[in-house]
Amino acid sequence: MRVQVEACYLAVLFGYFASYIATSFSKKLRGDLFCKVEDFSMEEMNKFSVSSLITRTTNDVTQVEMLIAMGLQLIVKAPITAVWAVTKILDKSFTWSAITGGAVIILILTIGILMKLVLPNFKKVQKIIDKVNSVTRENLTGIRVVRAFNGEEYQEKKFNKQNTDLTNLQTFNQRMMSVMSPVMYLIMNGLTLAIYFAGAYMIESAGMADKINIFSNMVVFSSYAMQVIMSFLMLAMIFMMWPRASVSASRILEVLESKISIKNGKIKEDKTNLKGTVEFKNVSFKYPDGMDYVLKDISFKANRGDTVAIIGSTGSRKIYINKLNT
Repeated sequence: MRVQVEACYLAVLFGYFASYIATSFSKKLRGDLFCKVEDFSMEEMNKFSVSSLITRTTNDVTQVEMLIAMGLQLIVKAPITAVWAVTKILDKSFTWSAITGGAVIILILTIGILMKLVLPNFKKVQKIIDKVNSVTRENLTGIRVVRAFNGEEYQEKKFNKQNTDLTNLQTFNQRMMSVMSPVMYLIMNGLTLAIYFAGAYMIESAGMADKINIFSNMVVFSSYAMQVIMSFLMLAMIFMMWPRASVSASRILEVLESKISIKNGKIKEDKTNLKGTVEFKNVSFKYPDGMDYVLKDISFKANRGDTVAIIGSTGSRKIYINKLNT
């Protein structure tokens, strides 16, 4: 009884630290994403889109946080429970051990097949969430225009299409993952039945003195075999969360590892003693998708209160600087 109480205290304490680590990690990750996006130019913004960046900073981070919070608890508990149970039953009977090993293999194959079927769809889910955010953001931003031109029905149809696609895809994913529950119970009950079935033959063929010993070993083995299966079931819960979290992690890394096209300068102090002066020397500019430069080798110096106008065609531009009345 005392050991069980101490184990409960340790489980609660470990759950607290796992939650703290997961939330702290997600807090730092959201901060890194926010700072990274602040440095983006229009080229990077158009590459990801605003709605996708919102999803990556919120929903994707939440998926990773949930995996860490659950994973730290189950990944530690499951191997300890499995190893402890296996050491207790390893030398009891080869037949029972083979039956338990077969049940574990069936469980692992089931998890692998489900991951193979569901993982591609989880990639689509996050992209559809981006589209739902985009349509919602578009509607909220232009709500006055929508109402002014009586476009509520058009916006509803546009949103319903993305919402229906997301619902159908999630329904398929959840139905596939729900297969795990009956398979788990089938394996657990089938394992118990197989152990008792094999034990009945062993008891029948054994001598009178060994029957009670075999029966007691059979009861003990079935209990520890359930512990082994429960350990793999805990790992199965992680594998159910892993596909979507892995997709979210890839999307987050895609933002964090993207290269910035416009970088800030390294000069942190002014050595010229000029105030409110902007100077360009041989500056060229072109749009990200453009073939030719819009501005090329432009040089000018504008003091405080000046306005600059660049007039002309490519290759022959004139710079006019006018003084404002300030």
